[in-house]
Amino acid sequence: MRPVKQQGIVFILPCVDKIERVDLRIRAFNVPPQHLITHDRGLIEVGADIYYKITSVERYITGIQDMNHSLRILVQSSLKNNFVQKTLHDIETDKLGITGEILEGSNKTCKNWGVVIHEVRISPIKVLKRPESNSGMPAGLPQTFQQLASAFLQASASGDATNGPLPIIPEAVTILPDSGAAGVDDALLHNIPTPREFIGLIKTVLSESMVRSIGSVYMFQLSGQEGGVYYLDLKNGGGDAGEGLPPIGEPDTTLTLTVPDMQSMFIGQLKPLQAYMSGRLKVTGDLSAATQLGDVIKTVMKKVKEDRKDVFIV
Repeated sequence: MRPVKQQGIVFILPCVDKIERVDLRIRAFNVPPQHLITHDRGLIEVGADIYYKITSVERYITGIQDMNHSLRILVQSSLKNNFVQKTLHDIETDKLGITGEILEGSNKTCKNWGVVIHEVRISPIKVLKRPESNSGMPAGLPQTFQQLASAFLQASASGDATNGPLPIIPEAVTILPDSGAAGVDDALLHNIPTPREFIGLIKTVLSESMVRSIGSVYMFQLSGQEGGVYYLDLKNGGGDAGEGLPPIGEPDTTLTLTVPDMQSMFIGQLKPLQAYMSGRLKVTGDLSAATQLGDVIKTVMKKVKEDRKDVFIV
């Protein structure tokens, strides 16, 4: 890589040199609104607009392949980590302070990518559910608990959360899409893969990068037709999936649900958070790993649609 060229005439060798033009003006993107559970078990919807500028052309070109996507994921994670640790009252009264924390935390990482975030504008916060009075929630939640953290806290009242299914929160908000939910392919609704077919599809998309990103072993206990015990290893080697118990070590997270609900989650009709809050999904073990299922599901369903495209056309 040659040094960065400034304005003016630049000579290149045709068919030998490859040039990359970089716009140094301030850029912007948005983080779509997402549902988050606050520290006192309120439910809010919040997003953000992000403004950033390139500070090092070399790092920008060589460090990250898709800068917008990487920055969006980084800020989204910072947004979750900050909001789930604060009460609704703190969020409504100290929005400026939260913005500063998100800006500072995100810049610690992205400065190594050759960019700096100049401004974070949090969208108007929509309160979907007010917090319950006297919720008795303990302070000092670890950042990794993210969206599901506050929903699981009442498990401490009944003993160790890892020894059995977590209880369902009473009076929780339930938002369940119907069979005609937007974004769900009609053809896919009539060609939903079975659990064993899902295992085969998952194996085709496993990669070392996915293992590095997730770093957890899942076990699914499915009831109903073609149910049983299945595992998804995104922690060892290049990843693995199959029927029965995980061959290497113990599962980090165990999910208990019916086969139809599992299929609904994978085709996008039912979100993991919605399934939990409605009592249709029970989770034991590492709670932070459960929040990462959405990324795995998106990757698998992209493969499903690609593999079944010809069938749908016929």
